[in-house]
Amino acid sequence: MKREKILIVDDDPDIIYAIRLTFEKNGYALADASTGKQGIEVFAREKPDVVFLDITMPDISGLEVMKKFREESDVPVIMMTGYGTMDTAIKAVQLGAYEYITKPLDADRLRLLVRRALETTQLKREIAGLRLARDTTFQPYTLIGNSAAMQNVYKTIGAVTTTPNSTTVLIRGESGTGKELTARVIHNSGQNTSEPFIVVNCTVLPENLLESELFGHEKGAFTGAVERKIGKLELAGKGTILFDEISELTPKLQAKLLRLLQEREFERLGGNEVIKVTARFIVATNRNLEEAVKQGQFREDLFFRINVVVIHLPPLRERKEDLPLLMDHFAAKNNAKLGKNIKAIEPQVMKNLIVYHFPGNVRELENIMERAMIINKGDVLTADALGEFPTSVDTSSPTIELPITTFDLRKARQEIFELFEKQFLEKLLAETGGNITEAARLANIERQSLHRMLKRHNLTAEKFHTK
Repeated sequence: MKREKILIVDDDPDIIYAIRLTFEKNGYALADASTGKQGIEVFAREKPDVVFLDITMPDISGLEVMKKFREESDVPVIMMTGYGTMDTAIKAVQLGAYEYITKPLDADRLRLLVRRALETTQLKREIAGLRLARDTTFQPYTLIGNSAAMQNVYKTIGAVTTTPNSTTVLIRGESGTGKELTARVIHNSGQNTSEPFIVVNCTVLPENLLESELFGHEKGAFTGAVERKIGKLELAGKGTILFDEISELTPKLQAKLLRLLQEREFERLGGNEVIKVTARFIVATNRNLEEAVKQGQFREDLFFRINVVVIHLPPLRERKEDLPLLMDHFAAKNNAKLGKNIKAIEPQVMKNLIVYHFPGNVRELENIMERAMIINKGDVLTADALGEFPTSVDTSSPTIELPITTFDLRKARQEIFELFEKQFLEKLLAETGGNITEAARLANIERQSLHRMLKRHNLTAEKFHTK
């Protein structure tokens, strides 16, 4: 009986050894390569059933290697990276990666991924191997974050941008989480990026003016209509049209939007010509639409029509592990914008920010960073520059004393992650009274993984047993 073969393409011998150790004892045949070119050669020769592929290679990018693999077959490829970004996550999904994971690797998860990949090889969707025909290396709009929640956002964007424009996207999130930015990323990551990106703000104009802005009008359609006007739906062409704060539409416009989504055609006000809509619809809201439906403020049929592909943007207070990345991003942005030369951030700045609730989310953080950098003197951003920064703390999460001992971003992030993991385990065991089975269930991980994590942090379940 033929043994299923796994190919590992990674320039880190420790990663190759770890994956080999995980699968060899389970009867798999394994092959490996330490460069992209070698990986392409081994792939063609060995014809593996599953591939683990690192994105950062010494000669050829893993994404380029992935393209070569896709020219040969649709074998499931699990892409790995030590530093996940929005761009690589989106591209990995667009190129047909089976999964996109960040290091350090978890053996239980690797085994589960391989098992599922092998089980679904024959059921792969036809779009799995599709690639965009255009160059997507330049991204003027970028989402920042390496948290699990943001990685899910990137993967969803990668998936939806391989679909036709007829797929509507609903973006949900609090004010300041980046809903319009996410819509722009979807547009820029799609195949019609050269087409217009149009925003309809549903809160700004009264109903009659918004209707004219949206559909356009013919000359003489109403008092003051002295000439034909092309509406935003028509201007969008094959691009994207974003309805921002969709919940604020009046009942009349909700009904018209529902028909528009169903029929994908409209007429200008005062006109008879039927105009087809070829743009992608993206709708965004910071409101609980289910509650709005219950209160009779939002049409239930419209809600069901837009609630197909949903992107949930997490509030900043729920992804504070992304703060270092976000601060670095805004520092670089403001260096260019303000003519500054900030090279480092004082650890106390992070300590002040990590305990803050951020009711204004990422937008508030951006404003805080800009204000601080305007005030700051020198090339190190200090806590003094925060000035009148609110001192209220985030009571929804415990205060964490961050061990920032280096300005090397990777090392600093790893230190923060290890501290978080230890505090998470302590709280988890306290909650379950040291019951490993219950703790693993709550954490949604395997018992063996939980045991390894406890051992890594020198924790024992017995310490938390309730008397």
